[in-house]
Amino acid sequence: MIAPRPKDGFDSLRQSLYAGAKQVEAYKPEDYSGGDLKISKLRRERPQAVEDPRVAFTLTETDGVLHWEPGYGFAAPGRRRAFRAGPLVTGRVIAPVNAERLGESQVGAFLEHFDKQLTPNCDPRNPESGLRQLSKGAWGGEPARPRKSGRILLFVHGTFSNVDAYLKELQRIPAGRAFLQEIEAKYDQVLGFDHATLSVSPVMNALDLARLFQDCQADVDVIAHSRGGLVTRWWLEQFDSRGGGSARTILAGSPLDGTSLAAPDRLKGALDLLTNVAHALETAGELASSTIPFLTVVTGLMRVICSVTTLAAKTPVLDAALAMIPGLAAQSQVANNNERFRLNQACSRKLEYYAIRANFQTDDPGWKFWRYFVELGDRVKEAGANVVFQSENDLVVNTASMAVLARRPADNLIAPDRILDFDAKDKVYHTVYFRQEQTVKFIRECFEMA
Repeated sequence: MIAPRPKDGFDSLRQSLYAGAKQVEAYKPEDYSGGDLKISKLRRERPQAVEDPRVAFTLTETDGVLHWEPGYGFAAPGRRRAFRAGPLVTGRVIAPVNAERLGESQVGAFLEHFDKQLTPNCDPRNPESGLRQLSKGAWGGEPARPRKSGRILLFVHGTFSNVDAYLKELQRIPAGRAFLQEIEAKYDQVLGFDHATLSVSPVMNALDLARLFQDCQADVDVIAHSRGGLVTRWWLEQFDSRGGGSARTILAGSPLDGTSLAAPDRLKGALDLLTNVAHALETAGELASSTIPFLTVVTGLMRVICSVTTLAAKTPVLDAALAMIPGLAAQSQVANNNERFRLNQACSRKLEYYAIRANFQTDDPGWKFWRYFVELGDRVKEAGANVVFQSENDLVVNTASMAVLARRPADNLIAPDRILDFDAKDKVYHTVYFRQEQTVKFIRECFEMA
């Protein structure tokens, strides 16, 4: 029997982690119910010496920063040492996790299942199910269809999210609540596009939007967050089959030129960074209300990656692992991202784009981990092997990427007077754009609602 762990400041995080892991069928080693492999046997023998149908990864802590390590870590039964690492694990063990290994033919099905959990109102096999209409401040449960004429406001969400996130964030502030009431009176129809963000690429989502809006002649205003900006650009610039009508788009924190967070060679650092963000939110009491289930996301992605390779692997093996997740691969800021290259070859001058972006930096002790993942010239000395960003960013997307429309001509960017910039002093990061009064004011001005 394993002795209970002493209080260490991570109990709440550990509980949230295992709750999130369970959603992707990942567990504590001792909770594994398949086969006859016992945790006691794993303690005695090196994991690779045992026929193990599982993948294993362990959350550890070093100097206040959380990291994921390949292999098993265990709680030691003795009182003098509360934790000890398994053969492949270094650092202070916080939580070991294991899951059934996915076969190559199972990854696609797992990602579709994962998408359904993250975006419950969208079936990846039936994308038309994801268009929802706002009525009396709530999204309707039945699939909607666009009006043929009039004015439409469309919300397009980002990776790991759904359109409910917009309501949750806007409802946190008075300006946001007033905005939600106003848009139903201002527009003939308010729609939200719930779509799969992992099992398919933004191009496929855009094709689905084009089919949904086929022959629609309404004027459409779009509010797109993060990856939703790529979906919107592909739709309006390449697949727009509407019979008429104008289009204006606000892109908030969108990886228009990719993001380092999805680069294969920075994948482990990215998973570590997201876990530390989750811990910071948990400490501040905001993890449960976050619009992205960070810990579920991390353990789900870890299960896919570790079924193909290990966290210690290098490229090109990690390239292949990331390629199995189309929704992330399309956002990767690498030279051979052909999808991003094609999108940014040119941009239609007929379209009206605005952008919201941020540069997150902080001295808050609860967020000090960010220095270990960001290296901005000589300003940050602590950064090391797990560096994710080497330029300004909002913790998820490189700031400079958020205004790029095309590489021909060079530096074809959204005009400065059409950009809302949150700089370091604002402490705005990727998931909180829509709880800012400046954001609501900017949207109203861009769409002439003031």
